[in-house]
Amino acid sequence: MTSGLLTNEALALEQAEIPPGYYLGPTERDMGAWLTLPWPGDHALPFAHPSRLELLPLSVGPHLVRWAERWLQHPLTGGPWRFTVGQRRFMHLWYAIDDDARNLYRSGVKRGAKGTGKDPFAAALALCELCGPVEVADIDGSIVKAKRRHWSLVQIGANSQDQAAKVLAVANAMITPRMRLAYGLDPGITRTAMSNGSKIELLKASEKSSEGDPPTALFLNESHHMLASNGGHKIANVARRNVGKSPKDIGARLLELTNAHAQGADSVAEGSYDAWQTQVSGKTRKRDILYDSREAPPGLNMWDDEHVMRGLRAAYSDAPWSDLERLRDEAQDTRTPVSESIRYYFNGLATAEDAWVDPVKLKELARPTWIIEPRDRVALFLDCSKSGDATCISGCRLSDGHVFSLGEWSPKHGENPEGWLAPREEVEATCRENLLKLNVAWFGIDPSPAMDDEKETSYWMPMIDDIHRDFRHRLPLWATPGAGGHSVLFDMRLSQKGAKERNQLFTEAAMQTAQDIDEDGTFTFDGDPIAMRHAINARRRPNRWGVSVGKISRSSTKRIDYAVTMIGARMGRRIALNSNKVGSGSGTGRGGVL
Repeated sequence: MTSGLLTNEALALEQAEIPPGYYLGPTERDMGAWLTLPWPGDHALPFAHPSRLELLPLSVGPHLVRWAERWLQHPLTGGPWRFTVGQRRFMHLWYAIDDDARNLYRSGVKRGAKGTGKDPFAAALALCELCGPVEVADIDGSIVKAKRRHWSLVQIGANSQDQAAKVLAVANAMITPRMRLAYGLDPGITRTAMSNGSKIELLKASEKSSEGDPPTALFLNESHHMLASNGGHKIANVARRNVGKSPKDIGARLLELTNAHAQGADSVAEGSYDAWQTQVSGKTRKRDILYDSREAPPGLNMWDDEHVMRGLRAAYSDAPWSDLERLRDEAQDTRTPVSESIRYYFNGLATAEDAWVDPVKLKELARPTWIIEPRDRVALFLDCSKSGDATCISGCRLSDGHVFSLGEWSPKHGENPEGWLAPREEVEATCRENLLKLNVAWFGIDPSPAMDDEKETSYWMPMIDDIHRDFRHRLPLWATPGAGGHSVLFDMRLSQKGAKERNQLFTEAAMQTAQDIDEDGTFTFDGDPIAMRHAINARRRPNRWGVSVGKISRSSTKRIDYAVTMIGARMGRRIALNSNKVGSGSGTGRGGVL
C-alpha cells in the first residue's frame, strides 16, 4: 500500500479475480471490502486521479443531504441526523440525472450486513421524498437547482405490513418538533401525512388492493424475505408496475433494502441481483440498476478470530457505530448456521445446504480473458430441450480443462415458456459452425424425449442424425462407439441401451467438477454469467453411481442446463484423454479461434 491506497498494479491483480460489477475497496477506510457502487475512480484505474470527482454526474442528491441533515434527528439519540460517507455517495448516484433531467437509474438495491443502518437510511429517504427538494427545478451548467414536489405519495412495502411498519416507525422518530410544525406533519402507525395531502403509507399486502396506486417513490424493505411462496413476488411486481407508469416529470422509482439473499431461494432480492449481474456483465445494453453492496471478501475462516474480524471490518466499514467484537461472537455462535452468519454478518452470498458447488469459489475461477487458440483440441456437449428449459452448448479444452460457453437458447423475458420452441435451425447452425471452426475430438448431444407436434417424430433426432452423417468422419471419437454407434448421440435416458454407463460417466464427471471447484480450485471457465447462474442453481442429487446434479425441484423455473453442459464437456475431455486416438494438444484437423 501507498498512503493508505492500493497501488494500481495491486488493484489490477485483485480485480482480475473479482466477479463483474465488483471492485476492491481502494482505501484504508474500505478495509479491503468488495464494493459495487459505481463511484467514479473507485472502480476504474487510476482510482486516485485528483480530478475523479469531476466525473460525477449531475445530481439532486447533495440538496437532499443538506436538507435531511438540517431537519432530521437521529431516531435513537435525538441528535442531528448525519449520513455516512457511503450513504452520501449512494444519495448522489441514486438522484443523479442526465442533461434532460431524467434519472440515470431506474431502480436500485441497497444491500448490507445486519446493523449497517438500512432502516434509518430508508426512513431518511422516505422523508426526503415526502417533503424534501427532490425534483429538478433548473439546470444551469453544472449547477442543479431543486424543489419540493407539489404532491407526494411515498409507499413502503415488505413481505408483511409489520416489516414495512418498522421503516415508517423509524421515519416518525426522525421527525423533529420543528419539522413537524413547519411541514404540518401528522405521524401515524400506518401512514404519516403532510398538510398538503402528501403522505407516506404502507403498501397494501394484497396484490389486488395495491394495483393502480400512483406512488412518487416506493421502498421495499427486506426483499430477501419476499418469495413466490409467501406472495412477495406479486407485491414486488405490482410495485414495479405502479412506479413504471409514473409520468416523466415525476420519475417514480423503486428502491430495495435487503440483507444478502439465500442463493436459490428465488427471492425478490435474488432476482434483482441476477438482473444487475446481467447488466454489468455486458449481456444487455441497459445499465440502469444501481446496486450498492459492501461485502467481506470470500474465503474467510469462520473459526479464525483474525479472519472473522477482517471480514467484519470490511462489511461494516461504513457503519462506524458497530461493535465488531460483539458481532464476531454472534457470527461464531454455534447456534447460528454458518450460511446465516455469512449472509447476515458478512453480507456474503452463502451456499445453500444442497448446492452443487460453492458460488463464491466458482466466481473466483472465472477467466474471461482466456481464449481458445487455433487447433486446440476440445470436447463439446449439447443439452437439448424443446420448450420450458434451456438448450445449451459448452466446450472444454483438452490440454487444461478450461470450459467455455458457446450458446444458450431459452424463452426470452415475457415469452410463455410452454408455448416457446427451441430454434433447431439456430442450434444446428451453432453446432456446425463450431465443428468446422474448432478442433473437436469428441462431441456429445443429449436429446430431449420431446416429440415434434407437427411430424409426430423426435424433435431433435433429425438434426442429430444430420450432424452425424456430415461429421462422423471428422470426429476421432464417437459419443456412442461400437457397432451401430453414433458419432454425436449421447442419450442419457435410462430406457436407452448403454444409458447406465453414460449416466455413470456423467455422475463421475459431476463429482470431479465439484471437487475441482470447491476443494482443488483447478477448474476454470470463461465466466459467462448465464452459465454461472445455472451452476449456482444446480443442486446435488444422489444416484446409484454417486452425486449428480438436478434442479431445485421438478417444477422450478431456475435453469441448470449450462451446468449440465459444463459437466458433459469435461466428461468428453476425460473420455478423449483416456483414449489412444487423440492427445491433448493441437492436432492436424481444422482449428479456429473462439
